[in-house]
Amino acid sequence: MKVNNERLKDNINTLEKSHDWPVGLVEKLSRFISDGNDYDLFRVNPLQFADEHHISSSDGIDLFLWATKLNLFQMNWELLCPVCGDHIQSFRHLNTMHDKIFCSLCQCEQTASLDDWIQVTFTVNPKIRAIKFHEPESLSIEDLIFEYHFTRGARIDKQLPFGGEEMVKVIKSLTKGAMFVEPSQKEVIEFDISEGMFKIYDFLNQNCRYLPVSSERPETEQNIDLRYVNNDFEIDQLQLNSGKVKFNLENNSDRRSAFHFSFIPPDIVRRMSQNPDLTIVLDPYLDGKKLLTSQTFRDLFRSEVIQGNEGINVKDLTVLFTDLKGSTELYDKVGDLKAFDLVNSHFESLTKVITKNSGAIVKTIGDAIMATFANPLDAIKAATGIVEDLQEFNQSYGGENIIIKIGVHKGSSIAVTLNDRLDYFGQTVNMAARVQGLADAEEIYITDSIYDVEEVQSEINKYTVLPERTKLKGIEEEVNVYKVLIENVGTPVAV
Repeated sequence: MKVNNERLKDNINTLEKSHDWPVGLVEKLSRFISDGNDYDLFRVNPLQFADEHHISSSDGIDLFLWATKLNLFQMNWELLCPVCGDHIQSFRHLNTMHDKIFCSLCQCEQTASLDDWIQVTFTVNPKIRAIKFHEPESLSIEDLIFEYHFTRGARIDKQLPFGGEEMVKVIKSLTKGAMFVEPSQKEVIEFDISEGMFKIYDFLNQNCRYLPVSSERPETEQNIDLRYVNNDFEIDQLQLNSGKVKFNLENNSDRRSAFHFSFIPPDIVRRMSQNPDLTIVLDPYLDGKKLLTSQTFRDLFRSEVIQGNEGINVKDLTVLFTDLKGSTELYDKVGDLKAFDLVNSHFESLTKVITKNSGAIVKTIGDAIMATFANPLDAIKAATGIVEDLQEFNQSYGGENIIIKIGVHKGSSIAVTLNDRLDYFGQTVNMAARVQGLADAEEIYITDSIYDVEEVQSEINKYTVLPERTKLKGIEEEVNVYKVLIENVGTPVAV
């Protein structure tokens, strides 16, 4: 264990002063860095850490974001294979990441979304503590395959054999053998196999070969020559028979190979062919969408932007817009200087409510703001909290000077870089802005996409909810919207 105790102590002291942390949390992180095993400190899931240490997920995310900013950890953007959970690619920065998934291990090809198959993890900084996973080329063949490659917490879908089991345990149970073969090196490996499918995969060069196995048993031993040439396998037999088989391995390339041999029984082959769209099941993890809806991330990592012009899809994003009513009259009434101070103070108050409810400010547009949330319940809590806090805010400034209007909508969107900052583009953003335009003083307007969420209905049940049907600019058909009134508490109107 190589820990730079002096640097660790200095950075931990800085971390302790950087934020109002739960009592003892930073000390727990320090012990985790000093005493945790190498695997625990590799691709840390902050949601799992939060659960194990009985803190909120937002505190867990903030802790590792601050720890990364202070060089205790490194942040990794990971592309995951939806079928096997292999880490397809890891990126240190968002602006180097792409969303194209191709897993040569299971021949899976698709496009990832920020909230689907993009995982954000944290690995201890080698300048703080060196772990074996910082140098994957030095790992044992078992550590390379089962710990470096596969996502911890990934499980087999319950509709398949081994349903509910961890993917790594299943792969280990199907493994017949594994070995490194150096350039120009020859090796021999033998197995007993039966009817099914035999799989050969090179984890260093991402090459795969499937060999069907028949039920026939030959009288003589099967002797198979397997060569690795020009980044591909050359094999003198494309089908195997049951029984003993000997592979004569030869690496005729200038690169090291990490051969993995596994046997897939016929019932698994059949069930997988019958269910080609099944994916792994993952424990809760920090995805790209949740990270981008963290105000701490936006504050600490302003340089993290998305590359190119295409952006990355977000399947389900909740967008909240606010605007001030009568801001021109406010400037006339109290004067430019006082009004400017008042509006800025309002923005600070509003940001606190949004951050408290796990949202993030994307941008301000004049007197309006756009915020995003990973789920609609947080957005509704923020919206009602903003209106409720506004009374106290106005009283503290000597009168009802700030009047706010709010709209909330959710749907798919595209995360993009605009004006050197992370932003969102698409009809969901347009709808949220137009729904906000329906609101009057201290009114919250929401769409069907928000209202239909069961948790949202439970949250707004204490307020008056008035359904409407209206036209929105750019939308051909009329849409259902719901006006939520905070001051006039009453029974929601039946819809």
